Amino acid sequence: MYNKNKIYHIATVAATLLTAAFVPTIASAQIAGHNVILVHGFVKEDLLKPPTTAEILSRRKMSPYWQDRAEGYLNWSGADRIEGGIARIVFEQAKAYSAQGLCDKGCVLVTHSTGDLVARYFMQNQANWMRNAGLKPLNIIATLDYAGAGGGTDLADVAVAAANSEFVPEPMKWAAGMVLGLDLDVTDYKDLGVVLDLQTSVSRSHAMAPNSVPRLRFSASGGDLAEIGMGQVRTITKTMIRGADDTVVPAHSSCGASAPNAIESCSSKVTYSGKRTAAYGPSGLLNNHFPVLMAANYDHFNIVKDEQHGLVTYVLNNFMSGLGVDFQTYTQTLTRNWWELWKEVGTWQYVKDSDKKSFSSLIYETFNN
Repeated sequence: MYNKNKIYHIATVAATLLTAAFVPTIASAQIAGHNVILVHGFVKEDLLKPPTTAEILSRRKMSPYWQDRAEGYLNWSGADRIEGGIARIVFEQAKAYSAQGLCDKGCVLVTHSTGDLVARYFMQNQANWMRNAGLKPLNIIATLDYAGAGGGTDLADVAVAAANSEFVPEPMKWAAGMVLGLDLDVTDYKDLGVVLDLQTSVSRSHAMAPNSVPRLRFSASGGDLAEIGMGQVRTITKTMIRGADDTVVPAHSSCGASAPNAIESCSSKVTYSGKRTAAYGPSGLLNNHFPVLMAANYDHFNIVKDEQHGLVTYVLNNFMSGLGVDFQTYTQTLTRNWWELWKEVGTWQYVKDSDKKSFSSLIYETFNN
């Protein structure tokens, strides 16, 4: 087993200096006049070979589209736990940004996947951490959460069970292991790092106190896992996750639902495809969580890229919460003749230009109008 003390033991001065060395020095872009800080998702290679502090701090794991628009990063290692090494290294990076005044005029966090949970824990604790360090807390205006895993995922539940028991069915064990990059037949559950925090019940016990930072949520229910390299994984993971999902994270998590129910949409009035009809949506939302956009043809990985993968619909629009949410939209109504029984009828609602622009470009351009 790997000695994780090397990861957990972070020298404050050295880490701060390293962090400062990796902070971009030339402003490239902002969101509504606010600097952008990126919080990446789970890096499966971390479990096989825990990265060094320098490797963590130098990471550029978010999509190039967002890297070109970022002024800072809160990087972390998946070999660590939220309340352990992850909290410590994120705090060291945040201290450098506070000393620089990076967020004096406000910052927007852009998170992907597990970055949602990392950001939540940081935002709940940073005021005390910073005050104790004699620094100002970062002024976070809002977060943009792509495929947020802060509510946990069934894949983590399966992975932990599989690494701790011989009774998990082999197809489930294989699929969860493929997503994590592990052979769960030989992996000790204690070596699963942040995956332990992504269990549904565990994730929903971390940093659940209400705070004032709006969490703007962007959710998908598509299923292309080409990046994992085996298309069969898609079908199996979707049978393992309750309700709608993006092949990795269930809708209850990415939508910001207050309960881990097997919901099929972020709304009770519109589906992921944009059709206006009754849907099994959240019974409630976590404090200050706002599901904004959904898409049926994006998945867990391409939702954050500058790639167009079909039409995008909206859940909440035309409101102000940290940022002005004001997407241009349109509706499309389809009818049929009496003999065209095969045609689907109804009204669909879409975000304008989502037929030719990526999910990320729609978001960035709208918030900068």
